[in-house]
Amino acid sequence: MNDNKKTKTKTKTTTIVAMIVIASIIASPLVVNKLAFAAATTPTAGPTMFKLTTPNAPVVIPLVRGLYDGKDILLITTEVSDKAMKDQIGNFTGFPVNYDANLTKISQGIGNLWIFKNGVKGPGFKGFQASVVDSIPGDPGYTPLWKVSIAEWKTGVTPTILGSDDAIAAAQTKGQITVTPTNVVVNCPILQWGGNKDNTIPAGHI
Repeated sequence: MNDNKKTKTKTKTTTIVAMIVIASIIASPLVVNKLAFAAATTPTAGPTMFKLTTPNAPVVIPLVRGLYDGKDILLITTEVSDKAMKDQIGNFTGFPVNYDANLTKISQGIGNLWIFKNGVKGPGFKGFQASVVDSIPGDPGYTPLWKVSIAEWKTGVTPTILGSDDAIAAAQTKGQITVTPTNVVVNCPILQWGGNKDNTIPAGHI
């Protein structure tokens, strides 16, 4: 009788252990995938990271902070139409950016993006304040393609953070900054956004 009890106990224990092992095997990919899609939501100066899962290996893509209507956005840069800016952005983020001259052939459906050449130091592509865009997902005019303008504070003017296209236009009207349009087009999809000042577009993320 004692031998039979020991055998049953051993079988029961083995079964429980096997179930735990199987459950762990099933759960592991879910945990890995959850971590693989995690992205930083509170950026500081410089890029943070976004991990994208592929069938074979994760790809880590830098997230860059920007501004729209005075609210934070997070974007990635995949292509640039200018070789010099491609290298500059690649060096800044530590991630290769593709050069695509064909982006300049697109004449419609392009937004505006302002990069600051000087001013308040921050997470922008040139080491100053975050770049500004004029649309976000949810806006009828949103596009991931942007024509770049360079904003520069004039000598003798105390720079501040300009968080929107309206603020940039106002500073330009007051003679505080110069804005130089370029022919450079960048592909910078926005992955996270804080909504707009009128609250007609809610905050969201991809």
